[in-house]
Amino acid sequence: MASIEAGMWLHIDCVNPIGIKFEHDGIVSAPPEGYSSASDIKVIHYAGSEPHGKRLISETTLAEFLVVGSSARVVNARCRFSPLEVVKRARSQLGRADYNVLGRNCQHFGSWCYEGAAFSREVFKYGVVGTSFGLVVSIVGIIAIGMARASW
Repeated sequence: MASIEAGMWLHIDCVNPIGIKFEHDGIVSAPPEGYSSASDIKVIHYAGSEPHGKRLISETTLAEFLVVGSSARVVNARCRFSPLEVVKRARSQLGRADYNVLGRNCQHFGSWCYEGAAFSREVFKYGVVGTSFGLVVSIVGIIAIGMARASW
């Protein structure tokens, strides 16, 4: 990635400790002028956990964001907002702790900040393409997506 700018939607492909692949997304909130490393850049995303074990929307360094993945790429989606407005939308959600893999995950967050509607390619892809379990996940995911769009 050549240059990183505030308001960019980043995506990484990850593998958890037991070998399951997943995707993770975040919004670049603050690359300082003349940054020199991933520890200088800030990203807002669902991260870590609060004392009760829930993921919450946090602002971390790019280096911390990349802990779960090897490299980031910019999501090429049509943005409905200016970079400043994308960051403002992302910051408005800081501290939110209602993570749900099917209805309110990091891709829902990224698409809401960037496009104005909460959507997860990952939920759609794995829910629709999967087996009969995938069908159940799809149905639950579609319901959750509807609820997330209505309540985000």
